[in-house]
Amino acid sequence: MTAIVSREDESDRIRRRMLLAVAAACALLATTSASFAFDGPIFRSGLWKFERTLETDGKPNDRLQTSGLPIDRQMTRCVNPTLALKAEFAPLKAGGCSTKDLRKTDDGYVFQKVCGGAAPIKTEINVKGDSAYTEIHQGSIGKIPTKETVVAQRVGDCRPPT
Repeated sequence: MTAIVSREDESDRIRRRMLLAVAAACALLATTSASFAFDGPIFRSGLWKFERTLETDGKPNDRLQTSGLPIDRQMTRCVNPTLALKAEFAPLKAGGCSTKDLRKTDDGYVFQKVCGGAAPIKTEINVKGDSAYTEIHQGSIGKIPTKETVVAQRVGDCRPPT
């Protein structure tokens, strides 16, 4: 036997279903954005000094293995390291690279960066408070192991442009 349903009851059911679908979509979006929230270190913005060393096959090197260009061993500039690390930690592909296996350690973070078909690069960030950190990148170019170490230290406030 078929029940006869008035048009008003049918439209109420459709409204309830639509409301339920919208509520479910909102809940899904809320949990998805929360899971991608930045959970990394917070650094003070300002004038930062970066000291960079590069090793190729275990020996100090002043040139990038891929291009042969010399590296800047020291650089001082006004930055907000927190913003840079947010981009680094993003799980989505940025610049053809993706971050995977991100995990927190006692004093920092460890993750891998995979760029295209190249070998993964292991990155370890050791946090020394809101004004200093060390970042170590280890990978290989072909069979040659490479290691880049960046020691970063906040050295003061930025001066306004004159």
